[in-house]
Amino acid sequence: MPVVVISETDHGFGQALEAIFSPHGGVAAVIPKNGGTVYIKPNGIHFSPHTYTDPAVLDALLAYLRDHGYTRLAVMEGCTGGNFTRLVFEMTGYADICRRYGAEPIYLDEGPTILVELRDGSRTRISRRLYSQVVNRGDNFYVSLPKLKTHSMATVTLGVKNQQAFPVAADRMEHHSHETLHLRLAALYALTRPDYTIIEGVTATAHGHFPITALLDEYRVPMNILIGGPDTLSVDVVGARVLGYSVQEVEHLRLCAEWGSGEGDLERIDVRGVPLDRFTQRLPHTLLGRLHPQVKWVVGRTKACVEGCRGNSECIQEMLYNDYAGKGGWTLVCGSGFEDADLEGLPGDILVVGPCACQEVGDKLRRRYPGRRIYFVPEHNDLMTNTRYQARLMGVVPVRMVPMNPAQAAWILLQAKLRGLQARVPPLLG
Repeated sequence: MPVVVISETDHGFGQALEAIFSPHGGVAAVIPKNGGTVYIKPNGIHFSPHTYTDPAVLDALLAYLRDHGYTRLAVMEGCTGGNFTRLVFEMTGYADICRRYGAEPIYLDEGPTILVELRDGSRTRISRRLYSQVVNRGDNFYVSLPKLKTHSMATVTLGVKNQQAFPVAADRMEHHSHETLHLRLAALYALTRPDYTIIEGVTATAHGHFPITALLDEYRVPMNILIGGPDTLSVDVVGARVLGYSVQEVEHLRLCAEWGSGEGDLERIDVRGVPLDRFTQRLPHTLLGRLHPQVKWVVGRTKACVEGCRGNSECIQEMLYNDYAGKGGWTLVCGSGFEDADLEGLPGDILVVGPCACQEVGDKLRRRYPGRRIYFVPEHNDLMTNTRYQARLMGVVPVRMVPMNPAQAAWILLQAKLRGLQARVPPLLG
């Protein structure tokens, strides 16, 4: 029966971490001191507030490990599409924390890659360093440190989904539809499972994974807990329950349980510490839906995947509209199953998102609106191109989206490119 601990952080993170490890004999019994490196994987998808693992918890974990004699430490991440990890580490303070404790920062979107086969029958490129040191880790130890968040496409994003960072950005695009996303997440988890997972739940994030900075009060839910244990699936099951969801409501967790990749039955998990009956709220996982009222949406009648073209477009537009005063007066088309009447009288320039819409109505729109600018995002999850074109249509220059001196941001980007950056980043000036 796997043990999962929910520990309160009110008396400090060190005490909370001690409670997380103590049922297994303490940290010294959990992490061998055999000369290997402890690899820590936070959820650092972006530098927008509450999208990433609280830096104070990462700081506390590294301090805790150093205090217990672990000196070979590394912090690895591969951020979301349209951004790059070296910048995220600088903006979130992760880079400074790594320097403070002598931990090596590892940017999974930089350097050589290797092609791996996944259980869902697909193949993907991942960092060669990741493959040799974590997938085939030998004496190394892998700690997953996700944030307690709901997710508009995956319902929750915890330990299992934390490994969505492994494929290079270009290889995340295709397998990001209703039919493929959860299967891909389960397959990435089957590739390699963390040795230990600790969910940071100081503040939980509701309404999906990417809070709008201007509306943070509608996303933040103070919890002041950590959730941890050696079986990531069990930890995620408990984390999902804390957020208000069962395994059957989270498809990638259900698949992992079906495949035997850990314990998925809450009744068969020994939950210690804070009792589960304290958590009675169900945190919404859908977006707020605060889209620009003057952007015309033409959504296919047959299908428009919230896990792909539609969900990504809504998330990007919410951010550009609410945080950067993006403009309307244009049209966004996504999904499949359009009638001719759907394409009549469209205002302004047009953005067509997703392979279904591009193939079905791309040529029709060109013929019907020859004087318009028509942009195409031909993949399910091409966050870079989608962000670039929506920003252009809304009059937002991408460099404005980085709260840093533009010259400093450009210098960090140059450093990443010199080290083999794999990420796809919008041009800073649009």
